[in-house]
Amino acid sequence: MRKIFVIIMLAIFMMSYQQTGIFAASSGRIVGVVKDAATRQPLPGANVYLVGTAMGAASDLKGNYRILRVPPGLYTLKVTFIGYKEKEVSVRVLPGETKEVNLELQFGVVKGKAVVVTAQAEGQVAAINQQLRSNTIKNVVSAERIRELPDANAAESVGRLPGISIIRSGGEANKVVIRGLAPTYNSITVDNQRIPATDLDDRGVDLSMISPDILAGIEVTKALTPDMDADAIGGTVNFKLADAPSGGFRYHFRFYEGYNDLRREPGQYKGSFTLSNRYWNERFGLMVNGDVQRVQRGSDDFTADYFIVREKREGEQFAPISVGKVNLRYVDEVRRRYGFNVIMDYKLPNGKIMLTNFMSRLDRNEKINTNQFDGNNNWHKRLYEHVQPQIDVLNNSLTGEYRIRLGTVDWRLSRSASLNRHPFDNSISFMERSAFDHSLLPNFFGPNQLISAANNNLDNTSLYNGHFYTEKSFDRHYTAKIDFKMPYTFTSKIAGYLKFGGKYVGKYRDRKHGICRHRLDIHNLAFEKHHTEYENPHFDYKWLSTGSSSIYNYIDSGFDAGKFLNGAYNFGIGLNGNELDHLLKVFLLDSLYQPSTSALLDDYEVAEDISAGYIMSEINFGRFLMFLPGIRYEYTHADMTGRKGTVTNYSEPQLNNPFVTDTTAISNYGNWFPMFQTRIRPIKWFDIRLAYTKSLSRPRLDWMIPEKKVFGASQRVKFGRPDLKPQISSNYDIFLSLYSNHIGLFTLGGFFKDIRDLIFYRSGHIILNAEKEGFSHDLQGFTLERAENNPFLTKVKGLEVEWQTNFHWLPSPLDGIVLNANYSHIWSKTHYPRSFVKQEKINVFPFLKTTVCDTFRTGRMLDQANDIANIAIGYDKGPFSARLSMLYQGNTLSSVGERPELDGFTADLLRWDLSIKYRIGKYIGIFWNWNNITNEPDESFQQVTRYPTAREFYGLTTDLGIGYSF
Repeated sequence: MRKIFVIIMLAIFMMSYQQTGIFAASSGRIVGVVKDAATRQPLPGANVYLVGTAMGAASDLKGNYRILRVPPGLYTLKVTFIGYKEKEVSVRVLPGETKEVNLELQFGVVKGKAVVVTAQAEGQVAAINQQLRSNTIKNVVSAERIRELPDANAAESVGRLPGISIIRSGGEANKVVIRGLAPTYNSITVDNQRIPATDLDDRGVDLSMISPDILAGIEVTKALTPDMDADAIGGTVNFKLADAPSGGFRYHFRFYEGYNDLRREPGQYKGSFTLSNRYWNERFGLMVNGDVQRVQRGSDDFTADYFIVREKREGEQFAPISVGKVNLRYVDEVRRRYGFNVIMDYKLPNGKIMLTNFMSRLDRNEKINTNQFDGNNNWHKRLYEHVQPQIDVLNNSLTGEYRIRLGTVDWRLSRSASLNRHPFDNSISFMERSAFDHSLLPNFFGPNQLISAANNNLDNTSLYNGHFYTEKSFDRHYTAKIDFKMPYTFTSKIAGYLKFGGKYVGKYRDRKHGICRHRLDIHNLAFEKHHTEYENPHFDYKWLSTGSSSIYNYIDSGFDAGKFLNGAYNFGIGLNGNELDHLLKVFLLDSLYQPSTSALLDDYEVAEDISAGYIMSEINFGRFLMFLPGIRYEYTHADMTGRKGTVTNYSEPQLNNPFVTDTTAISNYGNWFPMFQTRIRPIKWFDIRLAYTKSLSRPRLDWMIPEKKVFGASQRVKFGRPDLKPQISSNYDIFLSLYSNHIGLFTLGGFFKDIRDLIFYRSGHIILNAEKEGFSHDLQGFTLERAENNPFLTKVKGLEVEWQTNFHWLPSPLDGIVLNANYSHIWSKTHYPRSFVKQEKINVFPFLKTTVCDTFRTGRMLDQANDIANIAIGYDKGPFSARLSMLYQGNTLSSVGERPELDGFTADLLRWDLSIKYRIGKYIGIFWNWNNITNEPDESFQQVTRYPTAREFYGLTTDLGIGYSF
């Protein structure tokens, strides 16, 4: 099949080259701008074409269009834009002439009367037309629609599109799952430049750091084209940045003041600004965007884990389980976001150069009080944690676009980097031993029964241990890219373009850890001496009879958890975080904590180089058929340095006998990606899109590095797998679209994915025959943990339905209604590796035969929701605008246990949001947002008993703001 694609592309190249030479001297071109007749704003995605031919173009973000290689003659130029009245003009093109034709369209017409475009309808029709004009399968969120939605961050905005579910943290989305495929299988780009991974473990990107206020639009491409990176099995999310528009100096400001109901805390704020202008006869453009936000994301959390009590008996469907540990967490978390863009462009006689600088930062300050009920160990712990994670993303890109005799040349040089660091993670715990009255517990019990059996004896609770942790993950990409695009015209009925190019990406990632810890249940007078009340004559430092420091010395007298988890539990006392942070800084870190060299075993450095080349062509047979074949090749080379060593305890080894050393490996692989897409338009208001694409997902770096960790105390060994294969997906799509000024856009589509070599992690294999299995004899009896490629195919399929429309054609007051609705259903089946030990009696010594069985369980993909639905009903009338949004996300498989009894699922999520806007005059608007109206919690449960594994309440939030635009 690959050879057939190569032959087709070479044939197209030769024909297009010949045709280009024939028509280059005599053909002309038609250029211009498409605008709204009333507002004079550009219309992106307008369809401009010459009637009766295959020649046409779509307008860009600024409304500009260019139709090249037009043979001399008289034509009818037609422009269509869903939601607007069509327009036709007569155009004569002379040999070698550049004809400028600017077009203005009127918004929808009812009985001959023009309709005034509203803010929500403007955003909707912009998204519809950009989606329709795409030569692939794509969903779009326009800049106007982003401003109308009450979204906390960019992930929330993406999560309103069909086929996309979200992963939440602190009451807001932070990652997206595209078509049932987890974040690590998707690509995230800013202005078509890939963002390096921000996740500490895999290749995922945290989108909660990106504010939607600085974006010019969002595109989600679900069927790749050969000129796109192949590393996206689920899809690619592109956050678009706009350059400075024409028309002189412009500015826009917004400011919100907010309130968090759960923590009864005002003082939340969010502000953004945009400044732009063009200079030197509008040749040089400058745009500056910025935003800042402070938001309380505190929550009341419940988590629990379970264990199997015994094997199931006759008549039982599953083995009985009981809860092992329950955590009640009171989280106080303040998040601060900062975003800043500087975009400069310079127009050349034959093109443009643009310099884009994008920066985004997320700071989190979390103070967590935890009540931990540990039934397995008969302990009741109370913990204080103070963590301050930070994520930075920086993207610098220099791009150029030139028109040459044969077509256009685009190039890009860029540097992008991400930094995820935990500079301060402090955890100090207090323990009560013999903490439960077991006479109150039945044979099998759940979380509430365990909590009810707790003694809650503070007189027997003492300082137990402390833990200080630092971590940093740095990821950097250098990119060089060039694309050539050559339009051609075989006849007036057959035209298109040939596109080819290459790309190089040099990636570097390193990860560093640091851990200090110590048991603190000792009699040490320094604890008393380093208390802030030490010299207060009324202060009495308390000790237990065992000599340990009492919890009474560190209780926060002003702590009040309120109606914790909606009043379901009495949280009890809280710990004094300021006092415990003080103890850490003035005593524990310098004098008592011991560093753990075992943390070095998780460090690694990886240099990964990716080289790619492609060739593709779009061929249009009139307005009826578009055919896009192409092929891409990517070659990956990775130099990896990991660590190996044996861990027996957490203390520092002797300097002359280190147990951590470096180990290196190399990984190389190359892959071909044949693709084709077609669009059939039998009538002007209906089209069918078909696509076959091939894509990959590269292995997680922390699973590939050549590490070897031997944990002597627990008899575990963890191996890296430099030989892991990339995960390859064959993707099939079919989509039907109906569109008109009355219908809006209605789409119905289906997709199917065959994924081979999907990577999962095996953690239960016991090494019983070390030499035969290729391990050293000293690992005999150890439990093996390592990643492996799945030998079975993984299948993912789904249906997507979407309807976007506005009812401007209805009589007043119904003509102000705007509707956006979508529904997706996804099925998947994959295999999860599992291992168990089988024993059988034999007649000879040792009379017992032990074997390890490596097998698989089947189930759906992790993080995949079966059902996803979004409905947004808006209303625009005069200066008033409102939108009520609903998001529904069905349950997802959140964790896979060793057995089905221990599988975990997230519960269904149904969330409502409301946004209201009122314009005062031409330039000023007042906004009010109400998020999570029904105080919907995030919940997870254990499959068999329906015992909860997690519940998180984060309350409702409101924002009141003002905006000014000129």
